[in-house]
Amino acid sequence: MGVSVAEYFGQRTDIDTPFIVPVEIPPKGRDGKAQWGGACPLCPFSSGNECKKLKSGNEPVCSVRKNDGTLWINCSERLCSTKKGLPLNAHQTDILLQVARHIFSPEIDSADICVKREERLSVIEGTKYNADYVMTVRGGRSSFSGPDRLIVEMQGGGETTNTGVQTRHIQNWRLPQNRTNEYLRRETGASTLETNAWRRQQEQFIVKGNIAMKTWKGYGIAFCVGTLLYDYLMNKLASAHLPDLHPYNWTLALITFKEDTSGNPRPGAIPLTVDESRLLYTNYQTFVQALINQGEPSLEAFRGDFINLRNEKVSVP
Repeated sequence: MGVSVAEYFGQRTDIDTPFIVPVEIPPKGRDGKAQWGGACPLCPFSSGNECKKLKSGNEPVCSVRKNDGTLWINCSERLCSTKKGLPLNAHQTDILLQVARHIFSPEIDSADICVKREERLSVIEGTKYNADYVMTVRGGRSSFSGPDRLIVEMQGGGETTNTGVQTRHIQNWRLPQNRTNEYLRRETGASTLETNAWRRQQEQFIVKGNIAMKTWKGYGIAFCVGTLLYDYLMNKLASAHLPDLHPYNWTLALITFKEDTSGNPRPGAIPLTVDESRLLYTNYQTFVQALINQGEPSLEAFRGDFINLRNEKVSVP
């Protein structure tokens, strides 16, 4: 199944007006980055940061859509940018408040939610790890039973296959005779890559979650993901029967974001909301054990036809 461009530089493509205007991208230099004569356009979803895709000379596609309508975020800044040094903008505040109301309390006020961005975490071998966010609640424990301080990781989606096909489609859209939103949102041969996104995320689950558990009893970790990544993960762990600990002492949460379709599409970015049907609150250790237990005994892999280092066939019983 192919995907189509859902958002181009912060503008949704599934409405026909206003016409989306392509961003002119200068040639790339030897460093692989676009050689902007002036300032590189700013990311629509972070405060004052240059668009990372335009800076690299790539088309500014923020998200794509599968042919069943499901959204797949394919820019790391789209869900909730973690860049620090500038004030949180309205989009970041909205996403973080939605997360907090599913972690601490549905009635919690934004003034009581405190965050750090890109906070350095310590690991034994010296590898550098940063928490996307460290979140806590001011003024005592929340009304929920989970952690009052936790690491919050943002992984709305990931890359796509056949990016060259999608890029050529956008380049064709740039031609004056094709420059309509309808043309831009046509399906291409690109597709989502949930497997790659999950492979990258496994290490985050294990290492950063372990850091939170070791730091202090009662700390935890929450992963904010997109619909496709949540479904992919739940399918892999279907046999684990992870306990639902939302009313109890959970230490790991999966909070899923989806497209908010409650209102009519309006120009601008696609609104996001928490998917109430895709939430998981469970125990960190149980979750990690479920990851480890995915493998099954594979006796045939360890016997049968081998070759020795003289390239001679050897049968091993």
